[in-house]
Amino acid sequence: MSEIERIINKGIISEAFLKEEIRNDFLVTTERKKIWMILLDMLIEIDRVCKKNNIKYTLGFGSILGAVRHKGFIPWDDDIDICMPRDDYERFLNLQSEFQYPYFLQTPYSDKNSAYSWAKLRNASTTMVSRHFAYQEMNHGILIDIFPYDKWDPSDDKSYDIIKYLALENSTFMRLTNPNLDESGKKRVQSWAGIDSINVYETIQKIAQKHNKIDTIFVAVAVCTIYEFNKMLFYKEDFDDIINMEFEGFLFPVPKGYDRMLKNVYGDYMEFPPVDKRGQWHNDLYINTEIPYKDYLHM
Repeated sequence: MSEIERIINKGIISEAFLKEEIRNDFLVTTERKKIWMILLDMLIEIDRVCKKNNIKYTLGFGSILGAVRHKGFIPWDDDIDICMPRDDYERFLNLQSEFQYPYFLQTPYSDKNSAYSWAKLRNASTTMVSRHFAYQEMNHGILIDIFPYDKWDPSDDKSYDIIKYLALENSTFMRLTNPNLDESGKKRVQSWAGIDSINVYETIQKIAQKHNKIDTIFVAVAVCTIYEFNKMLFYKEDFDDIINMEFEGFLFPVPKGYDRMLKNVYGDYMEFPPVDKRGQWHNDLYINTEIPYKDYLHM
């Protein structure tokens, strides 16, 4: 039984959800809807575990934008992000046993060859493979990113730069097994410092938490280095209160101060990107909702 069949048969999400449709002048195909179904099922599972264990979380980044602007997924997007306060995040990481197959809570401790700087929930009966890391022996199921946020001194951009360097080191580590790197990738591998990936991960977490005992009005998602530092820095009060918002017919928590957060990351977030820029950031991924990653990669 495929994951799509399991989700439908259990009544988690209706089969009608898969119907092709046009949203905001963008064709959302059944294949994209299948990816959404897998992600939404995982989010429902995270929500269940968090409620059971009194863990605070919110949708994050583009998922907040999707809830606010589209009441669900951004039509040309195919991922979900969530954020947690550091204390809740650390408690969440201890709940590995709450997630039964096909769900898998991935950290460098649960999956030694995975060297990401934040946790991910994976569906092990599916495939989401980055061409850069395709030869790394780890879980490559469809995923939800789970980011911690920490108190932060806004003048300390140097620590963020150090985290960014260390994250690149571990990203390079996950490329070491790839025999098909381009010239840029080969240069990265050749310059790899050879530091143990667990030590790098732990150093990143330690730096990210360095300001948690100070009195500050700011928090940062410092382990995520996708954007420049100022886009990862937010007002703590914007996360203090949580409201529920519709997302694909379900209700999930978002920060009450989402407006200021979204403006910080995206600017005029209610304005759609140009047509030729929609959905271009995940082109290096192979995604399959029907085939487990172990079968696809012959692991």
